[in-house]
Parts: sequence; structure tokens; C-alpha cells
Amino acid sequence: MKAFFLLIAILCFTNSNAQKFDCSSTITTYQELFKDRKIADAFETWSQVRKNCPKQSETIYTDGIGILQYKIDNAAEAEEKESLVRDLMKLYDQYNKNFPLTTTDFEVNKAMALHDNKIEVKDEILSLLDDGFSKASDSINNANAIYTYFSLCHEKYKAGNPKFNTELLLDKYTLVNSMLTKLQNTNTEKANDYRTAQRGIISLAKDLATCDNLAIYYEKKYQLNQTNLDWITSALTSIGDKCSAQPIFGKMAENLYANKTTAQSSYFMALASLKQKKFDEAIKFYSQSADLETNPQAKAKIYYTLATGLLYGDKAKSKESLNKAVLSDPKMGSAYLFLAELYANASKDCGKTDFDKKAINYLAIQTAKKASAAEPTLKGAADKMVERLTPKSFSQAEINKEKMNGKSLTIGCWINETITFPTK
Repeated sequence: MKAFFLLIAILCFTNSNAQKFDCSSTITTYQELFKDRKIADAFETWSQVRKNCPKQSETIYTDGIGILQYKIDNAAEAEEKESLVRDLMKLYDQYNKNFPLTTTDFEVNKAMALHDNKIEVKDEILSLLDDGFSKASDSINNANAIYTYFSLCHEKYKAGNPKFNTELLLDKYTLVNSMLTKLQNTNTEKANDYRTAQRGIISLAKDLATCDNLAIYYEKKYQLNQTNLDWITSALTSIGDKCSAQPIFGKMAENLYANKTTAQSSYFMALASLKQKKFDEAIKFYSQSADLETNPQAKAKIYYTLATGLLYGDKAKSKESLNKAVLSDPKMGSAYLFLAELYANASKDCGKTDFDKKAINYLAIQTAKKASAAEPTLKGAADKMVERLTPKSFSQAEINKEKMNGKSLTIGCWINETITFPTK
């Protein structure tokens, strides 16, 4: 009986202490200490909050990740560093225990804590990534984690590990390609990171993911997934432009489009039609894809593809498509540059007089300048075009002679643009 009352007394005392601990003010204290780079004090104070206030706020965990990573980066010995990394992994576990809805990818974060801090335990990293990707692939947006996962699987495959056979690796290849393609459209700020990771994965898998291998693999898998539109989308994404001539690509594209008419399914139909040399259908599906696309950069890219490919023979339509591209994405300097080249090449056909030809080249020069203004990385190419066309355009003396200063001139033909000359 005495033991029972003693236990009650201890629980009451513990509860009383917990109630006395001021979580909010202690959080503010460690945050100020960390801001002032008083790391040891910040860590000690944060550790008290971690222990006493595990459900207070997610801030405890996001701050803790930063504090622990700082200590990891400044660890003097390898043993100390690994011990801190292991503590960081425990923090991810604790974070997930108390806030499970926002931390579904916690196993991936644990794996990358090991990987990024160069703790050489590849099997453990792969195991964590495998669990994380199987449970929460929709929540993962770390390009490096996606690349690392595939590269470790590929490493096992190259080493002859029987578990990581051709079929399994192509399963992983389909998964990561689909993830990276989706992320490029949904997280545009990091699109370059996702493209870089995707290029790296394609390079790693180049001997495995041949068109013949992919066709055999997807033909086999398709029989079991004919009604699984998500799987079909992933498969078409993985096959990509390179292998879109394969019959299985066209079969899956038609299935997806019939069940789900979207920008993406229209795009797949455009690729299939193009490879089958059904050019009018390809134009129709590309145009539909662009119309349905909601991502401005992706929309502009489709219009640009049309203008520089299937519509190139029809200059008026090519120009119209390029204008739609820059309307969707004003920073697409490549569209301005291509349009400038179209104008320059038209000077002989559309210019009846020497004056007309020079006017068209003048328009081409102004358009090329728009390219470098929209996309500074194209300045070199734009400057070269301007340099090449300047001798074929007006000099100030010619503008003065023709008394065109400050006046406008409309160019006909398919160009249909008005240029305004500078004043004296």
C-alpha cells in the first residue's frame, strides 16, 4: 500500500514539474541563443524543450534539425559526428511520432542525414530509402534523395545482387522518372534540380533502359495494368520521347487519352502520332496539349516545339506559335531568337525592294535584342545575330535620307509587323 501511495506521489510531482516548465518562453530562449551562435547553450536549452514539450510545436523539430546539423558540421571527431547524426535520426523518429501527418517521408530524411553527412552505411541508407519510397513517394520532393535511391539500387544491380534484377531496376526507373517529371511541373522553383537528377538517372540506366528492353518490360507489365491510369502515365513518362516509336507506347498513349484527356495524355498522343508520321494529328494533339496545360513554362515549351518543328514549313503559323510561347512565358528568350532568325531568313522572299529587305533585318535585330533581355544567358547568341545582321539593316544616315525618323513602317507578307524608327 505504501508503494502505491509513493508511486502516486512521484507521478504528481512529475506532472507538477511538467506544468511548471514554460515551453513557449524556453523555445524563444534557445532560438535567441542559436541566433547569437551560442550553440552549446542553445543545444542544452533546446534539449530541455525536446524532452518536456514534444507536442508543443513542429518548430521544436525544424529548429532542432538546424541545431544538430550545425553541431554535426563542426564536430571534431568522426565518432562524435556519427553520434550526432544518429541523434538527428532519432529526432526524425520523434518528429514523426508526434506529427505523423506532416512527416510521412521521415525515413527518407533519416537516410539522407546519413548520406549527406558521409556516414558510410550504404545498406542502411538504401533500406531506409526503400521503406520511405514504398510508403510515401507522393511526399518526397528531394531531388538528391530520388537520385541517391536509384543510384544505390543501380549499384546493387551492377554488383550482381540477385534481388536487384533487371525487372526490379526497371520498376525503380519507372517510379523515379515519374516522380521527377511530376515535380518539374509542380515545383517549378526547383525544376533545374529535378531535371539534373533525371538526366543523371537516365545516364546511369542507359545500358539497361534501352528502347528494346523498355518495350519488352512494359508490354509484359501492361497486361496487368491496363486500367491503372497512374501506372500507364508513369510508364509513358519513363519511355519518353526517345522510345515513343515503340508500338507499346502508342497502345498505352491511346488507352490513357481515351480515359483521361489532359495536357499530358494529349502530349503522349502527339509523340506517338509524330513517330507514326501522322503529322496533322501530331499538330492537333500538340495544340490540344498546349491549350490544356496550366503550367506556363510547360505550355510555352510545347508551343516552341511546334513552331520549330512541325510548323516550321508554314512561317505564319510558326510565328503564331512562337508568339503564344512568349505570351505564356515572357522569359523564353529562345522563342524570340528563333523568331528573329525566321525574320532574317524572310528578307529575300518578303522584301520587294532593298529598303524592304533592310526593314525586315531591322525587325530581326530588334527581336534578337528582346531574346537577350528576356533570357540573359542568350546574350552571346543574340549579340552575334545582331552583329551579323547590322550590315544588312539601316544605317542612321539611310533613315535620315528617307526621312523616316520617328515614323512607322508596316511590313507585309506573313510577317505583318510594324516597326518604328528612332528619332534623330
